[in-house]
Amino acid sequence: MIKQFIGPLSEKEKRIKQLYRFIREQGPVSKGELIEEMGLSQTTCTRLIDELHQKKLIIESGLGESSGGRKPITYQITPDLYYLIGIDISRTHTKVILMDLSLNVMEQVKLTMNKETTPEVTIQFIEAQIEDMLNKRQTNLSKVLGIGIGAIGPLDREKGMILSPIDFLAPGWGNVRICDTLSEKFNLPILLDIGVNTALLAEYQNGLWKKYNDIAYVIQGVGTRLGVITDGHLSRGAADRLGMFGQGHMVVEAHGRKCVCGGYGCIQAYASISAIKKEVIQSVKRGHDSILRDQVHDIEKIEFNDICQAVNNHDPLCSHLVKDAAYYDAISLSNLINVLLPEMMILAGPVYTEMDLFYETVIKATKERYSVIYPGHKIEFNRGILGENAVAIGAGSIVFDYYLK
Repeated sequence: MIKQFIGPLSEKEKRIKQLYRFIREQGPVSKGELIEEMGLSQTTCTRLIDELHQKKLIIESGLGESSGGRKPITYQITPDLYYLIGIDISRTHTKVILMDLSLNVMEQVKLTMNKETTPEVTIQFIEAQIEDMLNKRQTNLSKVLGIGIGAIGPLDREKGMILSPIDFLAPGWGNVRICDTLSEKFNLPILLDIGVNTALLAEYQNGLWKKYNDIAYVIQGVGTRLGVITDGHLSRGAADRLGMFGQGHMVVEAHGRKCVCGGYGCIQAYASISAIKKEVIQSVKRGHDSILRDQVHDIEKIEFNDICQAVNNHDPLCSHLVKDAAYYDAISLSNLINVLLPEMMILAGPVYTEMDLFYETVIKATKERYSVIYPGHKIEFNRGILGENAVAIGAGSIVFDYYLK
């Protein structure tokens, strides 16, 4: 029945779809809440619930709170009616997740991106893993609503293309028609969006919508990515065609370091993984003392994970350089706050999540800056609930949204 929600619908079918969408977003929910929130009569609501039951679209999920008398029955969507597939394509990994309609992860697998993971290799991996996951579940494509992809920008969402991302280790990542290629293989709806947007939507739908209307989501890793929800809606604006905001190229030092974009002083040149690695390697080569000298045989091959371990072990050099990068990052976030004034900022990605020192320094310095201008405005900071799976979970969710919009 969900697949029939696409296309022309009768008035009755539109009401069923509307009620189902509401239960998906708000559930578990009681009949009384449905009547009150949707303006339905009790007779109409009962009839529509019965139809949803008959079509196995919803199930009883328990008893709600009583306002006096018997506790009401609550309803939620049937989670295992169909599957959703979410894919995360980043510079460091490609992740494929199979989930149910409640966005519970059933299967997941990850491919580490390197010089060999061209678009062809990556897509072959995705196709093979999807087939393997369905075989494990002893099911087939008829039980899948579609495939969502959250990827590095810039993108052309309408054409389903990854355009010209920078810093991929493997060649060929330009004008990749990934949606067309997967559609030829699976004959399913394939949707593409910028990864930070799908991650933000996943976190928002995970319960944040109940409390916050304005959220900024920043992923700090090889690059810097930004997603914004304003007044409860994902903000796209003029950046929609490219599927990205240029947060990584916000200038934080007018005559600063040269960035990969050709400009100078961008946050990308100070707080990205590559920038932090470069500063550490150069400092160790200049003779500064660090535990990395004993732990890494070739200084040129110091990796981000080595730096994280050194920072977490209180290495003075790495701690100093990481704190310095965090101060620059705080300038970027403060500028962002001055423009958007969000209620919450989610700071995700390995630079925030793998080093508590960086994360804590950023928050402290950011609060010191914005509280001077907005002393009464409180912003909640966290690193998200869904972690590394957020992009892929959100990618699967946009497929469900496609059927219910």
